[in-house]
Amino acid sequence: MDARTFGLPIEKQGMEPQAPQTGEDGQEDRRKDGRTTAVYRPVLLEAEGFAGFCLLRNLSSSGMMGVAYADFALGEVVSVQFMPDLAVTGRVVWSKEGKIGVEFDQEIDLADVLRNMGGSHSESHLNRAPRLPIRCEGEALLGDLRLRLTVKDISQRGLKAILLSVRPGDEVTVRLPGLEPRKAVVRWSQQDIAGLNFIRPLAFEELARWAIYCQSSENGLGERNIA
Repeated sequence: MDARTFGLPIEKQGMEPQAPQTGEDGQEDRRKDGRTTAVYRPVLLEAEGFAGFCLLRNLSSSGMMGVAYADFALGEVVSVQFMPDLAVTGRVVWSKEGKIGVEFDQEIDLADVLRNMGGSHSESHLNRAPRLPIRCEGEALLGDLRLRLTVKDISQRGLKAILLSVRPGDEVTVRLPGLEPRKAVVRWSQQDIAGLNFIRPLAFEELARWAIYCQSSENGLGERNIA
């Protein structure tokens, strides 16, 4: 399996005490709990006017460090979604070269979060690659047909889109601005909505950077710098 795709096992689940964490800027990371666990897991990160992917690398009960591929302001309020039914808010304590340190507003149950992220199911749903709600116009090529496609959400493994004239089993080529054309298979369709699985999953970094690019292009602000 490509090391950049969703679903890698947690690297280390022990919670042995460690020295206080140090941020990328050389300052103490402000995490109150010295117990930190190394992980390799994609999560969703939201801030004002922005929603994107973040590769979680270190997690404690009071904070996290991850790779977000974008710059954030010191003290910026963010929300971290570990799973569809578990999100926490916090503030950015450092941000440098695409990496980010966040201190949570309230402590999490570290053992419980790790257990749910590491399993194939959480308490209430199938544990799958995080899907980012995002709107993007593109097209799908089906044989000689060029079909208009509007993305509703996307993950490394596929997307949901407004797409007409397709049936389950159809193979299409998806074209979206800022991404290389990608072959996908229609898994389901209902009225004007279809679910597509990429034949070759997107690399996590490629998807994360695309999400930033797509939102910057759409709102025209360009204020979220890609690191």
